[in-house]
Amino acid sequence: MIVVDLTQIVSGAVTSMMLADFGADVIKIEPVGGETYRKAGYELHGPGGSTNLNILRFSRGKKSIELDLKSERGAQILADLVVQADVLVENFRPGVLARLGFDWERLHELNPRLVYTSISGFGHDDVLPSPYRDLPAYAIIAEAMAGLTHLAGEKDRPPAWMGFAMSDIFSGTCAFAGTLVALRDRDRTGEGTRVDIGMFDASLLMNDLPMAYKEHVGEAMGRGQYALQSPWGPFETSDGYVIIAVLNGREWAALCECIGRPDLAEHPELTTGHQRSKAHERLVRPAVEEWTRARTRAEAVAALQGHRVPSAPVNTTDDLLEDPQVAARQMRQETANRELGTIRTVGNPIKVASSLVGQEPAALPGLGEHTDEVLRSRLGLDDAAIAALREAKVVG
Repeated sequence: MIVVDLTQIVSGAVTSMMLADFGADVIKIEPVGGETYRKAGYELHGPGGSTNLNILRFSRGKKSIELDLKSERGAQILADLVVQADVLVENFRPGVLARLGFDWERLHELNPRLVYTSISGFGHDDVLPSPYRDLPAYAIIAEAMAGLTHLAGEKDRPPAWMGFAMSDIFSGTCAFAGTLVALRDRDRTGEGTRVDIGMFDASLLMNDLPMAYKEHVGEAMGRGQYALQSPWGPFETSDGYVIIAVLNGREWAALCECIGRPDLAEHPELTTGHQRSKAHERLVRPAVEEWTRARTRAEAVAALQGHRVPSAPVNTTDDLLEDPQVAARQMRQETANRELGTIRTVGNPIKVASSLVGQEPAALPGLGEHTDEVLRSRLGLDDAAIAALREAKVVG
């Protein structure tokens, strides 16, 4: 399977990396000199030169070429690649690819079997209407407009950013799934189709419960507190925080026994999760946190899990880098790179047994590392033709 990758920054890069992880031949096309994300963030230096940490995070397994799509010859090269491709993925602002001469109608004309997947802040308007289509958007914008930021943070404090581009990662994963659905549909119909992902839509999927609760129960969920259950969240210990998650009466009774407060299990205001949520700050948190603050994270979690109360330490990044579960699940992988030699990158959370046998992580490409290879193998160009394109700054 051949994928033409016109993605940049995070969301689309996640999609194309996941496709590459499962065997797709992904051709990542960047402007001559590299995409915007190469110029943001931390610069890393190695025996083969310098590169940017941001761009390496989601580049695994791709072939990198530099191509000026605004030039006539560059646009023709893209068209020639589209003719051969199974999938095109992009996350430009809506309308950018069309202005370059590659709207859905042109792409479908070039290759009727092509699956065209786009990711944007609010979706394009060629699949369903999108009144917000042209608004500029990063993940933090989509999360705020979808109500996620309103719920993050502490009660009676300002809303908080999650601290990472959650909607980027999730919308990229949705686009991966949507692309697979479209490819399966192509098996049935013989025709390619459009896959349109809006980060706003993906964020709304994550915000389903608060909307359902307000719409059908008539109450708004408060910031930093799960309205249906308690305790459900972080509690302070002597050296950090633990999460305690109680979903039913058995777990509530077990927690009360664990913390030495069996009386709370019989308290008339704490019978159901909804009742406990309403009384969380007044009755539940003080009792639980009095117990957790007298213990370390490890001590609290060991005692809670000994009573089969769902609980976990709130891990720091340092904790994760040493966590045996991370290593066992291959979620940090030593990956080759032209500039750095090797670097550890995030693994793929989708584990398919047949694809894991003897599989080594594919390399992270340097900028333009495969330009000549792709032009030769895919388009049949010789050295003289490639040199002429480079002289004209059509390729890097």
